[in-house]
Amino acid sequence: MMANVDGPENWVPVDEETLWGGKTATERIEGGQTLKTFKMPLYAERVQYMLMSPSNRPIRAKVELWIGPQRCVHEHIYTTSAMDNGQFGLKVNLKFKKGVEPVLKVMTDSTSEFPLLYGVFVPSPEESAKIDQITTDMFYNAPMKEKVQGGSTIDNKGGAIRTFNIDNTWEKTQIMVWSKDVGKKSFKTNIEILQGPNNPKQFLNLRCGGSTQPFHCVIDTPGAGWMVRCNSKKYLEDGLFEIACAPFGQLAPEDPMDGVVMGGGDVSRPFM
Repeated sequence: MMANVDGPENWVPVDEETLWGGKTATERIEGGQTLKTFKMPLYAERVQYMLMSPSNRPIRAKVELWIGPQRCVHEHIYTTSAMDNGQFGLKVNLKFKKGVEPVLKVMTDSTSEFPLLYGVFVPSPEESAKIDQITTDMFYNAPMKEKVQGGSTIDNKGGAIRTFNIDNTWEKTQIMVWSKDVGKKSFKTNIEILQGPNNPKQFLNLRCGGSTQPFHCVIDTPGAGWMVRCNSKKYLEDGLFEIACAPFGQLAPEDPMDGVVMGGGDVSRPFM
């Protein structure tokens, strides 16, 4: 199903400095299931993390948020195309319940050839409130927004599929997934970022704890032919969430030569 699209002409852009305050990914970990952990302070109710490639190679990363030793409330596997050449990265805002002091884990997969450049930041209460306002406004005013219903998980087909065509002028796109207004339950989704038909460049396998855990990210979508495609991976009665897409930063000028982009690369292999 193709989502209805309203033009972004009246969209008020948010720049990198406003949302990220000059933060960058500067820490490196090697491949081969290398793990780093970060305990959130008591005042924290949000964490920002960035995933980049340090070596012009694809990204193979996994991020988890744990409350105690046995409860994982957030799991995020991020993979880029084998033909990525390090050009794509990801910036995430993740909210959680205040006062639970969770632990964030960042790791690479079993492939030793793919190191990771990352950054993990805990905003101050004042900065967190500003980020909350920006991301909430984006979610309720985004030019593209759809409900996604769960379905059968027996055959691994999942639930409803929603597809968003990204405007050629959106060099960066922000995506927000939240179940606050449609059941408040946890959600699980696969999100593909494609450029051209059946040509995924970025792949987000995402699980979040529900209405208290909205997920917001910014991805790179330079040029023409981009598409966001997602579906629910939970049961019909327990898989409803909403996804919103909007431009991030200033819009690029229209290019009349923009056309179909061809290419390939399998990013859907399982995390090892």
